[in-house]
Amino acid sequence: MNEFELEALKSPLSNVSRVLYCVYLRPQISEGKQQATINNKRILDLINSKKTVISLGRQISSLLKELKGVGLIKLEDNTDFSKSLHNKKVILPLTELPLSLEDPSMHNQYKSMKLDWRPIDKVFDDLCSLVGLIEKTFSAEELGEFIAYWLGRVDTQCTEYQWTQKLVIHLKQRRQRFPLSEQRAQHKTAAGHQYVEPSAGIVFDDNVKLLIEQYKNDI
Repeated sequence: MNEFELEALKSPLSNVSRVLYCVYLRPQISEGKQQATINNKRILDLINSKKTVISLGRQISSLLKELKGVGLIKLEDNTDFSKSLHNKKVILPLTELPLSLEDPSMHNQYKSMKLDWRPIDKVFDDLCSLVGLIEKTFSAEELGEFIAYWLGRVDTQCTEYQWTQKLVIHLKQRRQRFPLSEQRAQHKTAAGHQYVEPSAGIVFDDNVKLLIEQYKNDI
């Protein structure tokens, strides 16, 4: 298991889902292979070895949803959580990473969040692909909220990869609640906020700047 998987496992997850990944899914992966097969009976036997923790297929699906939410697994194109995943395969994307994510410079320096932080485009795009974030873009407001949150937590230090991973997972969880296209339509109608594509020259609107300054002053 590599450091990327370990970092993802530190995300908010139930311990049962961590066991499912570490003890059942991950051991099925070998060199050149990223797929693991779901067998409900084997999973139930593993998790319920001493006492019954789960007993239904939909509970297994719920655990898999947790793992998918932090990018540890992806479903194949012809599968979804509306049907049983028994005897289906899932992909473990973090077991084989794009070269951009293996760059040592992404992992050898820990730093606190800064007001001018921006994700590196290639790293952001690759992480979006790994965790299944379809809309590989974000608004100035979304980035501003993310930065503002972490500016208030000066004791937290992460590598460039880890900060980008946090942003991507934050965006994915937000998209699951409210797609970006709907956010833009609502904001344009209600407040006229301007949104831009992620780039080195991203510009925050006045509301986002005020939000960041508020958090910064509370430190």
